[in-house]
Amino acid sequence: MVANPAADRARPFTLCTERIRVDVDPGRGADVLQITDVASGVGILAATPWRRRADSIRAGRMAPSAIDATDRWLEQYRGGWQTLCPNAGPPRRVGGTEVGFHGEASVSAWDVEANDEASARLSLELFSVPVRIDRELRVEEARLIQTDVLTNLSRDRIDIDYVSHPAFGGEFLDGRCVVATDARSVSLDPGEHDLPSAEWPRLPGGDDGSDLRVVPPPGVPARTFGWLSDFDAGWYAITNADRGLEVRVEWDARTLPHAWWWQELNGSPEHPWFGRARIMAIEPASTTTSGSGRAASLSLEPTAQTRIEISVALSTTANR
Repeated sequence: MVANPAADRARPFTLCTERIRVDVDPGRGADVLQITDVASGVGILAATPWRRRADSIRAGRMAPSAIDATDRWLEQYRGGWQTLCPNAGPPRRVGGTEVGFHGEASVSAWDVEANDEASARLSLELFSVPVRIDRELRVEEARLIQTDVLTNLSRDRIDIDYVSHPAFGGEFLDGRCVVATDARSVSLDPGEHDLPSAEWPRLPGGDDGSDLRVVPPPGVPARTFGWLSDFDAGWYAITNADRGLEVRVEWDARTLPHAWWWQELNGSPEHPWFGRARIMAIEPASTTTSGSGRAASLSLEPTAQTRIEISVALSTTANR
């Protein structure tokens, strides 16, 4: 049999320590498909209700059936953690060309430059815009650190989107879950609501008792889409009090000043969710979700580089 180095580079791999296991698929978006707490066996990231179908498409056992470009992305969405770049959200023009739903980086095969048990180096040169992304993944104790270096390969300034899209679900969202963050304001997506921003943790337009710190429990349908802003440093934590497990995400809010807030908690009866998904994502972002202030706000000067580091740490807490 003739070896296929390109296929080997696209093969999924695992990073691990005694406390954390991270499953990565460089062949599509360099997705982090799961982050598992070794002690409890609990995976913190969501899987879509059609995960088996998406895996079959990814493996070449099935062709996508969706005709619409956005639906085609969703049909192959397995859950986990993606990077949305150079576009996040519906297809739109970036740098003079039309870029698809959630951007080229989320669907492309990344090159694996090197990897071992605790670290990996990957790269991707985008076609839609002249940008190269060099990524380092490493695990330390119960922490995953993802560092991206974005390089403008052209002699012109480029304005792009960059949104980090970790979606939480499964056993981790079962039970009593609460959110903490250093954000100070909350906005709902203007495409769905015409409401002013509110002070965290109040839901814009909600009553005085609304509290976004409390994740609606299983059996209580909810859907919320918007963003958090006005961070001091850039962090949030989601804690499952029943399991005694906390996830803390940190980044530099000077580079990514917003965090998209997406709760799909069995709350959308329409396609493609049909009330079947229990997923929550808080996504460090360069821009807001939509509206008049929506802009590709990560600027790369000619031949310049920008470094973006995001960490996800697991810890145990006292059950309450």
